[in-house]
Amino acid sequence: MRALLSFRFVAAVAGIFVLLFIVRSVTADDEVDQVAADTSTTPVSRVINLAERLDRSTERFAVNPEGLATSTVTLTIEEQRAVTIVEGTTGVNDCTIPDLAQGNCAIFADLLGEAVIWFSLQPVVDNDHVVLPAVTGFERGLAVLENGMRLSHAPAFIRRCPTEYASFTEVRTDVGTDFVSWWSFDEDELTDVVCTTQ
Repeated sequence: MRALLSFRFVAAVAGIFVLLFIVRSVTADDEVDQVAADTSTTPVSRVINLAERLDRSTERFAVNPEGLATSTVTLTIEEQRAVTIVEGTTGVNDCTIPDLAQGNCAIFADLLGEAVIWFSLQPVVDNDHVVLPAVTGFERGLAVLENGMRLSHAPAFIRRCPTEYASFTEVRTDVGTDFVSWWSFDEDELTDVVCTTQ
């Protein structure tokens, strides 16, 4: 009886595994490139569970060019509450160090329990409003913004445009997305749309 594990048999099995490895590595690279291309064109949908003004902070905090937090930071909300952003969390930071130090910064976050899975730090304007991207639609009672954020909104937006519009639909039809949305901390919702073209 000949040996079951002859040199030829082992070489044939090894050759099959080498071919499988080559095919897998070639197709895996194609899949990664395809996924990366898809995510850059469509904003990720984010239901915002936390929209609060931050207390003054001297914490140094940044987001790298890939959109990831460069360090772990705990920020205080309403003196008694805190929110922690863990290093590597995806997000946006449009607040400057002076904004944070003066308490002129707000956090909008997508939470999973108490964990921040996405965040946006935005400067506060006129002590009550935060300027956010244009509203592109509505879904399940929330306004959908151009950047994928989903937020509560007033039943009717205050329209601040050079032209008098009867409704938000007219604004969208006439100016497209050439406007910004205002989040109000007093109302705890999107309240105004402001045209950015003359």
